This record gives sequence, C-alpha cells and structure tokens, in this order.
Amino acid sequence: MKSRIALLALAACCVSSLALAQVRTGTFEITPYGGYLFGGTFPNGSTAVFNTDVDVKDQGTYGLMFGYNFNSKFEMEFQWSRTKTDFQRDIPNNNGLFGGSSTVKVGDLDIDYYLANFVFNWGHGRWVPYFSMGAGAARLNPSIPNTSTSVEYRATVTFGTGIKAFVTPHFGFRFGGNYYGTSLPDNRNDCDRSHDHDHCHDHNNNWLNQGDVVGGLVFAF
Repeated sequence: MKSRIALLALAACCVSSLALAQVRTGTFEITPYGGYLFGGTFPNGSTAVFNTDVDVKDQGTYGLMFGYNFNSKFEMEFQWSRTKTDFQRDIPNNNGLFGGSSTVKVGDLDIDYYLANFVFNWGHGRWVPYFSMGAGAARLNPSIPNTSTSVEYRATVTFGTGIKAFVTPHFGFRFGGNYYGTSLPDNRNDCDRSHDHDHCHDHNNNWLNQGDVVGGLVFAF
C-alpha cells in the first residue's frame, strides 16, 4: 500500500510539473543547439574572386540562442551560429559515353550569423510552437588558395519556425528550421554605349539563400 501511495504521489508531481512547463513571463532562455545548414549559392558576379556561380557545401552547424520572455507570447532573442564549410564548383567532364560533371572544392568558407529575432510563442503547457523573424549580419570568412581575401559582413534577414517541448518549467528541448537571406553585391555593370557617353549602373539583387534544421536544449530561469 505504501509503495502504491508513493508511486501515485510521484506521478502527481510529474503531472504537476508538466502542467507548469510552459513559457513564463519574465524568464530567460538559453538554447545551445546543433544541426545541418543547407549551403546555397554565390551567384556569378557576387564575388570578386569567382567568375561563375559557386556553391556552398551543405554542412553541420552549431550555435547559441539567448532570449527573454516579455510575456507568454512574445520573446526577444539573440542568436549566434557558426558553420565551417567549403566553396564548390562543378567541372564539366566529357569522358565516357555520357560525360557529365564533377564537383570540386575551390576554397574554405566560415559563416557566422549574428542575429536579433522576435519570437512569437503560442500554445500552453508542455508543447509550445513558435514563429520567429529577425535581422542582423553574416560574417563571411573565405580562404582560397593563392588568392588574397578578406572578411566580409553582409546584412541578413531570417525567418524560422519550430516547437519547444518542456520537461520541467526550467528544462526542455527545441526543434526547428530557419531561413537566412544574405544580401550580396553585384560586381557586374550594365553599360549602354549606344551614345557618345557610357551610361553604367550597378545591381545589388544577389542573395545567398540558406536554410537549416536544428535541435537543442532549453534552459529557462
């Protein structure tokens, strides 16, 4: 009998903890996470190094989110992530019956995102779906053999969605996906030489489009 009472008391405590396990007003959340980043492409003309489109290799990523819940619905969050990846380019291959192409590495690229996000939580209890949107900067650090390169900071926008699963009011898990759009320059000029003077203008409509899927731990206090 005593063992049954003890088990019932333990179950009641667990149910009570799960019922309270939700986003709470005035709390901070720290989320270390890891996942996979889908690389995207640097379009032709967006770099001063490559004269063709250059792909970014899909690669593992990791980072940290730090947020503050103003209420149960609205959270302000700061995000940092790092991905160590490669530049890749397709090389035509005319050998064999059908030919084709092969992918070769043409350099290294480290990508750091520094972002400020607005997070909108909804739902109550243990499961808390969310939507996020924000902006910040991407730090692009290339390393290309026999080429002088420099670090570039480019404006970035982001959108994301996912779910938080709380085990207790102070601990849980977070799973989600994010889109990152990074503005790139266009080093090509369109020139009209049909008159006595050249009329040239620059474009700035290139984007590095990336996305990730991530999972992490949530520490709330």
